[in-house]
Amino acid sequence: MTQAKETEYWARFWSEYKTDVANKDEQSQVLRTRNKQPIDDRSWAITVETVAHQLELGATDTLLDLCCGNGLFTAAFSERIASIEAVDISAPLIERLNERKLANVRAQAMDIREASFEAASLSRVLWYAGIQYIDEGDIVAMVRKIRHWMKPGGVLMIGDIPDRSKVWGYFNDPVRRDAYFSGLEKRQPIIGTWLDGEWIEKLCIAMGFSEATAVAQDPRLIYADFRFDLIARL
Repeated sequence: MTQAKETEYWARFWSEYKTDVANKDEQSQVLRTRNKQPIDDRSWAITVETVAHQLELGATDTLLDLCCGNGLFTAAFSERIASIEAVDISAPLIERLNERKLANVRAQAMDIREASFEAASLSRVLWYAGIQYIDEGDIVAMVRKIRHWMKPGGVLMIGDIPDRSKVWGYFNDPVRRDAYFSGLEKRQPIIGTWLDGEWIEKLCIAMGFSEATAVAQDPRLIYADFRFDLIARL
């Protein structure tokens, strides 16, 4: 058993994921909850504006939304920028996005590892709450491809990354730690891969970005106590 087994677990989880549209709010559909409660509207508005600011979104931008889910970020940004490519492995969630009928959005249901775009065709890339579902080898391959797809001067945001240095702050009692280790043993890790900020910074630089910085999240965000963001520029 290897990390690849864990990656395939998450690929199956999300590709087979069936969202109960009738009985779940949009945040719960994509499992954006804390203690089984969905993010509140105020916290979500702060999240959206934080991401828009970090991406430096402008009217002429072309954005790739990787692991887009049901299109919460895509919908929030569609009227602000020129166009959006949205990709997610879950067909039911992509169906939810397509129901929004956003004229400047093309949504595709596929594994992000199989996605392909023209070289230098995207000015902004958002990969939010998704990096933890693939292993380090696939992360390297994805960052390499993202670099190829991006225009000079482009901005990449990898958001909501589980912080390896804070794993025990999250699994902070015997019951939670037992669940954590049990998940690892089954190759079904809770939350996914926990990562180190310096590792991702150095990866982005190695792949050709001119700068890359791991940043702490606004403390008002739902997962700020154990996640961070990464901003990279060409």
